[in-house]
Amino acid sequence: MNDAPVIEDLASSFSKEENTTSVTTVTVTDVEDDAIGFSLSGEDKDLFSISGTGAITFSSNPDYENPADSNTDNVYEMTATVSDGSLSDSEDFSVTVTNDTSDDVTTTGYDGTILVMGPIQGATVCIEVSAGTCTGAQYTTTSAQDGTFSLTVDSGTSGVIRSEGGFDPVTNLQFMENESLALSQPVTDQNFLVTPLSTMLNEFNSTDYETLKSKLGIDSNFMIRFDNPFSNLDSASYNKAAVVNTQTAIMYDILDALNPNPTSNSNTYKFTESVFNRTGSETSLGDTTFIKDFLTNLDSGFSPSSQQLVDLSAGISAYMQKIYANSSNSLSHFTKAGVTELAVLMRSVLDGTSTTEEIDKLVFNTINWINENTSWAGGTISDNESDLNITSYNLSNNGSSNYLVDSVNTSSTEMVIYVREGDVIKFEASNSVTASHPFKMSTVQNATASDSGIIGSSEGWDESTLTLTVGANTPDTIYPYCDFHSGMYSEGKIVKVSSYTQSNIDVTSTSTAMQVKGTIATGPFKGASGFTYKVYLSSQGDDDHPHTFYEYPGLTFYMPDTGGYHGSETSSSDELFKPKSHFSTSSSGGSGY
Repeated sequence: MNDAPVIEDLASSFSKEENTTSVTTVTVTDVEDDAIGFSLSGEDKDLFSISGTGAITFSSNPDYENPADSNTDNVYEMTATVSDGSLSDSEDFSVTVTNDTSDDVTTTGYDGTILVMGPIQGATVCIEVSAGTCTGAQYTTTSAQDGTFSLTVDSGTSGVIRSEGGFDPVTNLQFMENESLALSQPVTDQNFLVTPLSTMLNEFNSTDYETLKSKLGIDSNFMIRFDNPFSNLDSASYNKAAVVNTQTAIMYDILDALNPNPTSNSNTYKFTESVFNRTGSETSLGDTTFIKDFLTNLDSGFSPSSQQLVDLSAGISAYMQKIYANSSNSLSHFTKAGVTELAVLMRSVLDGTSTTEEIDKLVFNTINWINENTSWAGGTISDNESDLNITSYNLSNNGSSNYLVDSVNTSSTEMVIYVREGDVIKFEASNSVTASHPFKMSTVQNATASDSGIIGSSEGWDESTLTLTVGANTPDTIYPYCDFHSGMYSEGKIVKVSSYTQSNIDVTSTSTAMQVKGTIATGPFKGASGFTYKVYLSSQGDDDHPHTFYEYPGLTFYMPDTGGYHGSETSSSDELFKPKSHFSTSSSGGSGY
């Protein structure tokens, strides 16, 4: 009689740590000591093998993180069978794979905000694999409504954080997938910002934040990677950074419109390179010289005509010069108009479809152009360079004998101040001057308090601030006077003109360099606004070139070919030009000419 073999003491379950192949050995008792065969059955049997001695092993190392059993719960179920050829015995058992934490992949997170004007929502955020794109990236996420994102990556993973597309609720602009921002130095221990400013350095393959800030006039204490410039516009350093961030965002769109297919490095790279290579003290991105030089060397495939280059540099610089930041978020309007309208107009310059009238309006009446071309929930924006139309004159007195205007004796010298509609002139005087000698305006020369020609607010005169805002109702000729003492301004007057005449402006001091506060109207530096120097009221010889200014039609100034500043933000020590018939020869004044 033959007895069946018996499986001895096979546990119903085993626990094995991942990466361990050995499971157990099936022991058998057979009274006849027949040859025994071993086999496995069940859904998971193919993942194991059993030897002729009953040793059960995994066919390959089990992986806790990637279970291979039939229901992927890391519990492998099967049946072991022993047979003597005619009789058999079977036992069910399971193998549970446990985790070996020593090989676990640890993760870390990058937390930041995508920011242009407002927080960019719905943007694809990644660690780029290929430069300039999220295509093929292993680690991706999407920015939330407030522009924030958390990107979880395997520990030790680093690289460029890039965002693509998204929607800006502040400007109501939808960005295309090919419109991207980047940051090359993300950190895991602090929230960071991905902005147009951070993109500059990434595209330039640089981490030199300090030089970038210096070249852009941003405070060295402002942290481009971490400080939100829009969070504190009352701070001068934050305000400046917000303006520059806005200018940069607009510039990217303009350059993409002008040079959509760069032949070498990206437009952003070339823009940043030009910023780093700037010399001198000027830091404004609205500097016409900077814009003109940058566009001249933009790309081998970019070759505008001389006139196109003038129109482009004038239009771009004029726009950049006008950008300011305030609590009403004017920057959103500048951004929207710059992206949707300015870039299009600049492209039309290249295409030959723009008009001189349109370009001149952009250059010389930038704010009106913006307000007419875009709508903004915050209302219209004002001109931060309106002071170009303001000319200040120092007012003092020589007892009750005469007023001194810029040190010129107005009772003995026929000094004329010329004005146009839109001009503002301010007389700056101490309280002691006006208290003893009330400064008033009349259409009557040497007026008295009883004269009928006294003018006031309806004619543009504000006696409380000593300011004359020249408008349509302003008389063609105005005579200042003292309400207490006659004859203190007996020879001077204010004359309204449509343009200026060179012969009427004092040219007796042509050897003295001057500066002009205004906007260059013609020539290669058209559109440059601010302070232009060194210039002269007459030609200094063959080594100079002429300049005309929008604020001073009819006048020509001369600048040495050795160069100067075309539209600097800061003034020089040179005397400021004013549209008047006399300049004093003495700082102590009193005599005039």
